[in-house]
Formats: sequence, C-alpha cells, structure tokens
Amino acid sequence: MIKEVGNHWAMRVFRRADHFSTLLSRAAITIAALILVYSVCHILLETALRSVFATSTHVLDEFIGFAILSMTFLSLSATLRADKMVRVTIISERLSAKTNRWLDAVVSAIGFLLVAYGCLFFWGTVAKNYGRGAVSESVAEVPLWIPDLVVFIGAALLALQLLLRALCLTLSGETPTTVE
Repeated sequence: MIKEVGNHWAMRVFRRADHFSTLLSRAAITIAALILVYSVCHILLETALRSVFATSTHVLDEFIGFAILSMTFLSLSATLRADKMVRVTIISERLSAKTNRWLDAVVSAIGFLLVAYGCLFFWGTVAKNYGRGAVSESVAEVPLWIPDLVVFIGAALLALQLLLRALCLTLSGETPTTVE
C-alpha cells in the first residue's frame, strides 16, 4: 500500500489499483505453489507407476512442462512486488538514492511497455489456438489455449505490477514494498 499524497481522487484510484494488484499477485503465487505440489505428486505417481506397475500416465513430460511454464509466469508479479527479482546493480549501487529511484521508475516503465507488448502477442496466441481448436500432440490432447492463457495472465499481472511500481516511484518516491 502506498502513502497518500493529498486527498486527490487519482491517488485514491491508484491505492485501490495497488491493493487489487497485490491481491491478484498473491492469488497467482498461491496457484503457482499449488501447481508445484501437483507437479511433485504427478512425478511421484509416474515413478510409482513405472517402477511397480511397468506403466505410465503418458503425459508427464507435457504436464510438467505446462506446470513449469505456469509457475514461472504466475510467480513473476509477486516476485517483483516483494522486490526479489534478480538485479544487476553494477551501475545502480554507485548512484545516489534519488537517482536510483528515478532510474528504477524509468526501467519499470520501460519494462511495463515491453511486457504489455508481449501481452498482445500472448493474447493473439490464445485467440488463435482457441479459434483453431488446437490441441497438444499427446494422448491427453490438452487444448493449447489453456497454457497460453496462463502465460497471458501471468504476463498481464507482471505488466500491471510494473506500471504500478513506476507510478509509485514517481508519485511517492518509494517502491510498493517499502511503503507497506
């Protein structure tokens, strides 16, 4: 949650968007954690089936691939929100705090533009696969728009978090995590 600068309506809207983004990020990271639990269970099941019964689910590779993709994208916004993204600080550690915040805001804004552009591509892929009825080549024949949609949702949440981070740094001079 960010500090309120005055009682301006834009700040109230921003605070609500920030709160909404936090809730969505927490939901996404929770889903990613549940997918991790599913992945471990599926791998254990596959191991038992192959070792004891000489059979297989025949979809382990595909489903674990989808799971890793989903966990990665769904965890990005929460990772950024918690300020745990990997950073190369060779330049920023030599800057003053004010310049560093300004640089962070600019980089966050550029990141938002890049991820938002990627979202356009991801949404196009979802629409194309849904429209064509494309399915995976395994016995499960998973509709490909489902994992594509998860990627789109994760990228959209990251874009929202980047935008809010850039705005927060610009408006209050602090990141969302430092003002909570």
